[in-house]
Amino acid sequence: MQVTRNGSVWLGALEIPLPAALSPQARAWLCEAGSRPDGTRNLTADADTVRSIVDAGYAQQARRFLALHPGVSVEPVTLAGVRCWQVTPPDSPLRREDAVLINLHGGAFVAGRGAVFEAIPIAARTGLTVIAVDYRLAPEHPFPAAVEDALAVYQGLMQLHSASRIALYGSSAGAVLGAQTLVAADLAGVPLPAALGFFSGTADFTLACDSEAYLGIFGFSPDVRPVAQQAGGYLRDWPRTDPRLSPQLADLRAFPPTLCMTGTRDFFLGGTCRFHRALRQASVAAELFVFEGLPHVHWKMADLPETGQALDIQAEFLLRHLPPLEGNATSREGESR
Repeated sequence: MQVTRNGSVWLGALEIPLPAALSPQARAWLCEAGSRPDGTRNLTADADTVRSIVDAGYAQQARRFLALHPGVSVEPVTLAGVRCWQVTPPDSPLRREDAVLINLHGGAFVAGRGAVFEAIPIAARTGLTVIAVDYRLAPEHPFPAAVEDALAVYQGLMQLHSASRIALYGSSAGAVLGAQTLVAADLAGVPLPAALGFFSGTADFTLACDSEAYLGIFGFSPDVRPVAQQAGGYLRDWPRTDPRLSPQLADLRAFPPTLCMTGTRDFFLGGTCRFHRALRQASVAAELFVFEGLPHVHWKMADLPETGQALDIQAEFLLRHLPPLEGNATSREGESR
């Protein structure tokens, strides 16, 4: 496999060019990313190496998103004994206090401590406070530690808001964790939230999906491994067929409306699409958006036009399922005048 300067990938005698519809910014990003050593393009290294790469990238993107969204504040909080970050939108006519969002960050279950880059633009777009959960990480804290943390925060927020006024979303490991948290809540008899954002994840660790065989972090890669192997420190010896670990094997009929999002060069393309199909088969109101030519969680890159498009879709979905309580929006609009 060879990546050329213009971003084309050669698979033997087959050339796969970058889609012409990509923005110039996305093309430049993918060309640069494709030239990096495999160690920075795939999560196949040890936990400390992954953390050094992922955490630095997440912190950089958080700074960029904060610069693009002035007025958003980020403050540490503790909810139900779990460390979190409260990301508050600017004071504007959009701002609401009648609902709240929970964000679960990515990072292959081993990295991303303190990550807020997904919470900042969504708080700004929705006017809702986002609680970013700083859940415990593997390999020090394998499954189900992160699920326990996420569920504890969700139940803690239910002291302030009903389940119908809470929505949960996350990307990559955060998407997986979101689905696992809902299964855990359902099994515990806890009401499920109003909506789920499942952005580039998998919900079944019993079967590797097709896209895991040839796609890495930034698209086509000669050095890939099934996600279940990469996440071994999180999964440990837990039975892969347990619905608490593989939510796709659970009874999904109680799941709330779910937005699934991925890209055609995302190694979780197959996993995201399979979960969407399983939700639809369970009569869940599930939607699927797939971005052409883009890799895993492209919306972490603040300066891509395609990032703005993805975030707008995510925000619209979350707001649609958390409509303002009667009189809430109009009262704030009156105050702003």
